[in-house]
Amino acid sequence: MLKSLTPFTVLAIAALAGLAAVLATLAVALDRPWLGLRFSVEDWSSIVRIEDVAPDGPARLLPPGMAVSAIGDVVPEPGDLIDEPDVAESYKALARFFERQRLLNRVLSADAVTISANEPEVRQFLVTPAPHRPMDSLPAVFWVQIVTGLATLLIGVWVWSLRRDDMAARLLAAAGISIPVSAFPAAIYSTRELALPGDLFHALSALNHFGTLSFGVALLGLFLVYPRRLASNRLILVLALLFGAVWVLDCLQRVFPSPTEGVFVSVVILMAGILVSAAVQYAVSRRDPAGRAAIRWFALSVGLCAGSFVSVIILPNLFGVRPTIEQGYAFVLFGLLFVCVAVGVARYRLFELEGWAFAVLTYLGAFALLLLLDATLIYFMAIDRSEAFALSLLVVALVYLPFRDWMARRLMARHAFDRETLFGRIVDIALAENRVQEERWRQILQDAFQPLQISVDSYSHETEPSIADDGLSLRLPAIAGLSPLKLTYAHRGRRLFSPRDRRFAADICAMLGHAIMSRDARERGASEERMRIARDMHDNMGAQLLSALHSQTPERKDTLIRETISDLRDIVNNAARGGKRLDELLADLRIEALERLAAADITLDWQDASDDGDVMLAPNVAYALRSILREIISNTIRHSGAGRMRVRFGVKDGIVELDVSDNGRGLSAQTERTGNGLANLEARLVALHGTLHLCDGQPGLSVRARFPLTEDHQP
Repeated sequence: MLKSLTPFTVLAIAALAGLAAVLATLAVALDRPWLGLRFSVEDWSSIVRIEDVAPDGPARLLPPGMAVSAIGDVVPEPGDLIDEPDVAESYKALARFFERQRLLNRVLSADAVTISANEPEVRQFLVTPAPHRPMDSLPAVFWVQIVTGLATLLIGVWVWSLRRDDMAARLLAAAGISIPVSAFPAAIYSTRELALPGDLFHALSALNHFGTLSFGVALLGLFLVYPRRLASNRLILVLALLFGAVWVLDCLQRVFPSPTEGVFVSVVILMAGILVSAAVQYAVSRRDPAGRAAIRWFALSVGLCAGSFVSVIILPNLFGVRPTIEQGYAFVLFGLLFVCVAVGVARYRLFELEGWAFAVLTYLGAFALLLLLDATLIYFMAIDRSEAFALSLLVVALVYLPFRDWMARRLMARHAFDRETLFGRIVDIALAENRVQEERWRQILQDAFQPLQISVDSYSHETEPSIADDGLSLRLPAIAGLSPLKLTYAHRGRRLFSPRDRRFAADICAMLGHAIMSRDARERGASEERMRIARDMHDNMGAQLLSALHSQTPERKDTLIRETISDLRDIVNNAARGGKRLDELLADLRIEALERLAAADITLDWQDASDDGDVMLAPNVAYALRSILREIISNTIRHSGAGRMRVRFGVKDGIVELDVSDNGRGLSAQTERTGNGLANLEARLVALHGTLHLCDGQPGLSVRARFPLTEDHQP
């Protein structure tokens, strides 16, 4: 039935169950008589004092700091105020603790409570307890335990709902449920005002122990099956039954001399088993980069979180030392540990866990070093606190942080290409023949990432490099005809692909794509230039030579040959230089016009004015200008009967302005004999986005042409 539910439905059910558990916990915590007092124990005298008084509470008239000699008929003891009864030196002492809790709870449940004081003077106060504790009297540590337990419950169930057939996810969910089983009862008794009913306290403590042991067993089982299975499900069941028996014996107060041995020693054994399992997992995962990344993260999480819990809570209790922090706050460490393990089991961004682990460990190392240096300078060298802290901070900044960077380069080093070498190899790929491009591209990827396998990713539709399979693979898009590829197991399977690998792959893919596009553009330009030269030679020079061959007059033949030679010179020069300067072209055109008009006894009045003489003309623009002027001169020589020609050339705002006029017969006299000359002129100008205007000059003909000087300029 559970398999048919969607993950969100399962999560909603878990949230409702968790909310019900929170409400039940609140109901038990608030259904207690309340005085509005906070008690504390004076360390040197073991006197119980009133530390704080709620201003609106039933005991608001009692002075803070008052030494309490009796509550009703019960004399308070320092042991009555401990947060966690597990610190009792024996089960007999634990039974006495629960009995005193029962007695104090009976006194507090009366209609009125007498609180006696012997400092600063002997006095008695009659207080009427409130029947229920207000919610705003619950301290922050209560809510810390509630939020931690609820969060781990939801995270564990969520991961399990996504992978319900996975044994690791099941054990993670069991661990997530175990934390609220441990934290919620502890939230009630660790934040009590003074006392709880003895039986209730005993039951809550037993639930707390059950949750703690269950969390340890589930976590140990998780490390035994993930990422590699080291043990069978039967062995995990045996572990659960074994520590279940430990819990039963602890509840019955048998075999073990005290709860310290019954619970705390068991927790230490479980944590040691987890660390050993993590070490074995790391060893057997040497050929599994994803598993090794997860186990690194697990080991760091257990070492920092569980190790901190054992160090600040369990070990002090084992050696009879008072813990430095409240056990309720220590549940945050279990919550952090659980979240870290859940991240690894869910395989969330495993390719970044190595970097996260190194960053967390080194930053915590900097913090620990700062505290150690500060304490050493203060207690052993008698340096002032502010000076000690400043000196410690300086040592961390000048010594530790550079050492951290050096370690990062050594431990997390990646093979890097020299940029010039890489660029040269990519250009070689772009210029190579198609049949060897793929081979050279794969060789660059092999040298850069050292994958165990490079295969064609036939089903890929990626446009950018991406990390896949939890970091095991790097997918590369198709690039300018090259196949999309999939790289698997980076650096010979020793690590996962990282975001830095993805960014580097994106860089080299962009470089290769740009190089191939540049090569293609160059080849297209060269091909177009060859076609233009061939077209010019075929359409113009071929026609001119054919006309010269069939011409009957020597003058006409010489003119055509001279024009052909000039065109050939332009084609050769333009091909070598990629174009011709405007001032050079105008000089050639003026000389050609003078020679042709002088042979026909026509004088030339030429003027050109342009500030763009250095501009390089595209071959087609230069050729079009030559052809236009040449056609106008030819028509003038053949048809006008003129004795003088006037040419004015100028450039304004990138537009060529060409005005040519003569003193011949004019337009009406020569329209019958124009042939295709004027039509060719107009066609050339239209191709250049220009215009042509003819008008009768009376006498003569006036021709006005306008067109852009460069191809990219539109009129």
